[in-house]
Amino acid sequence: MTETPLLASIGPIHADVLDQRAALETVFPLFDQDFHAAGLDLQITGDLEHFNGLVRSVGKFVPNAFDPKIKPFRSGDAIGFVVRDAAGIVATYAVRLYRFGVTTLADHLTTLSLFYANPVEQMARGERLLIEGEADRYASTIDDTVVWVGAMWVRPDYRGRVSNLPTVLGVLGGSVIQARWGRQTTISIVERGIVDHGVVKQRYRSQYVLDRIRWFRPHIPDRTEMFLIAKEPPVTFAQIDELIGGDTRLRVNEIDGSAAKARA
Repeated sequence: MTETPLLASIGPIHADVLDQRAALETVFPLFDQDFHAAGLDLQITGDLEHFNGLVRSVGKFVPNAFDPKIKPFRSGDAIGFVVRDAAGIVATYAVRLYRFGVTTLADHLTTLSLFYANPVEQMARGERLLIEGEADRYASTIDDTVVWVGAMWVRPDYRGRVSNLPTVLGVLGGSVIQARWGRQTTISIVERGIVDHGVVKQRYRSQYVLDRIRWFRPHIPDRTEMFLIAKEPPVTFAQIDELIGGDTRLRVNEIDGSAAKARA
């Protein structure tokens, strides 16, 4: 099948995080329980062609990192999350493992090879990326593997104060990343407007928000200023522990109250 339920998708816990095995084995059933209690169906897929079709169907752009036609990846190195209710798709989210070898994240950003298999042929004429300051210093330290996160879309009736679904999806993705690929730093790039509105810290709960990246794209010339966001494994596991403790369990309307009563 193209999609599988969360608990059927986890597989063995990676040997690199066996010291956190108890936390991971505790948190996955909690995710499953809370999504069901909220009337939500959570599915995972390794078929990114299928996932990308779902993302496009809700009108969201698919980042190149998750498009195997533009930037291919090994089988098993990318995962899409799809959440549905009775009305259809509620949310999407994806994660992708990058393997750098002798190069660094900064190298891959500067050359745009993070987003294109062959940048010279695939990128738009005049497209270029400049990474400087704290963003460059941090990206230059990542020279083995890293996980890119993105393709998050949440239906308007599940945004804002109505639900903490975006935050929970971030912790869910981080949990699956550590369980499947071992201790991994997660990274992405966000536009200045998202940072200025406080979304990165409040909703995504990023550990680092690093200035600066300037991505010049001729088709969107007014959106060049960007930040590198990152989260290291200790912070991910701290957020997992926080969720297990009950502070950040999934909340959808009054579902959090009824679920809490059911658990009592």
